[in-house]
Amino acid sequence: MKGRAAIFFIVFSFVVVFFGCAESRIYLMDIEYIQGEEAPPTSRTVGICPFQDAREEKEKEAIGMRYRGRNRVDLIKVKGVSLSESITQAVKDYFVENGFEVTDCKGWDKTAEGLDRLPRDLSLVVGGKIDSFMVEARRGVTATDTRYTVKMDAFIGQVEKRNLVIRTIESAPKSKKIKFDLEEVMAQLNSTLTEVIQKLFEGKY
Repeated sequence: MKGRAAIFFIVFSFVVVFFGCAESRIYLMDIEYIQGEEAPPTSRTVGICPFQDAREEKEKEAIGMRYRGRNRVDLIKVKGVSLSESITQAVKDYFVENGFEVTDCKGWDKTAEGLDRLPRDLSLVVGGKIDSFMVEARRGVTATDTRYTVKMDAFIGQVEKRNLVIRTIESAPKSKKIKFDLEEVMAQLNSTLTEVIQKLFEGKY
């Protein structure tokens, strides 16, 4: 009898663990720059270096978490590509919006001296790193509290002036909603990213 009880307990525990884990979800998000009205094209060309994902290795698995109680945690991940690729494309979209011709530039070492080795037809060259990119949603008794954190560094090389500008911008808005809405969270995260990119480069070209 005791043997049967032990077997039942083991099977029951397995079922609870299995279905508990099965309740966790993975959400996929498109990370992108929210473009507005485009400026008229100019003769200026900007070289865009890849933006490095400088987050800690344990943070690179996801860009967010949703805590739903009873130790259930859902992950939020970038849809389709890496965060580095998404942010690099977002920076490209920003410069297209501002009238630049955009080209890839992988050979810059992010120093003022390195500007001498770049093509003379470039007006600017930019690169950077992603220090933090995270959304955390925690369900409370009556509402879900959501915190967004986007922090990025930009290296802006003004080629003709042989001048290097380094800037760091961080934005960390919060919201409280009755329920978790993936579309709303994605819109707010992309709005935060757009704000950070605009502040990184405003007045520097």
